[in-house]
Amino acid sequence: MSFDSLSIQSEIRDPRSEIENVRILLWDIDGTLIHSNRSGSFSDYFIPTLEEVYGTAGCLAAMRVSGMTDTQIAYEALRGEGFEVSDIFAKIDEFTEVLGRRMSAVIEESDDRFGVFAGVREVLSETESDPLFINSLLTGNLSVAAEIKLRYVDLWHYFDGRPHAFGEVSHRRGELALFAGRKFNEFLAAELEPEQFIVIGDTPNDIACARHFGARAVAVATGRIHSAAELAECKPDVLLEDLRDTEKVLEVFQGL
Repeated sequence: MSFDSLSIQSEIRDPRSEIENVRILLWDIDGTLIHSNRSGSFSDYFIPTLEEVYGTAGCLAAMRVSGMTDTQIAYEALRGEGFEVSDIFAKIDEFTEVLGRRMSAVIEESDDRFGVFAGVREVLSETESDPLFINSLLTGNLSVAAEIKLRYVDLWHYFDGRPHAFGEVSHRRGELALFAGRKFNEFLAAELEPEQFIVIGDTPNDIACARHFGARAVAVATGRIHSAAELAECKPDVLLEDLRDTEKVLEVFQGL
């Protein structure tokens, strides 16, 4: 089901829901909503994309990229080759087009590329039907990659038609939450407070991103790289082992 700004505004004007009680749920994708069924599989399309667009993939094959934006990954991989951040963004349209094309080709050649974590569909279904919540994306993925992945696992319809913060916004993840705040205030013609936004992710970078904006941070220990103990050290507002317990997750969102 797709929503536009008018339909969402109509819902939050419901007597059950005042604008100050609305919570924007800013979901990370990889390691939070979905998982790849093969570790490091993003290299299958990301390395040839960098080679086609920028002439080299630099040191990407040796990098640990968890929590980075796609534009940060590109910059970190290529800066040793003399690239500046401006060089990455100078070709952002080509980068996006080529990544989408190569990613689609890789996915078409393989079965069961991505899976959805247990509990995710139930939580998204419940929050989507509650006018107090608006599901959105805050992800390091470029927009084309985010849509391809979520369409593949039939989750895109939970996010279609509302603002998102994608990797092409900035190479700095902290900027994504600030962008989301501005876009939602425009979208809803309202002045939401930073604490009305909840960033949900599986890495320390997601927590830092929330803090940069003043949003709430819910860490989910479902990613491959960072353990629950590592995430706890970053002091999120709430730490969840996973999203299996729908009632508990909703209680957490309602309490923030």
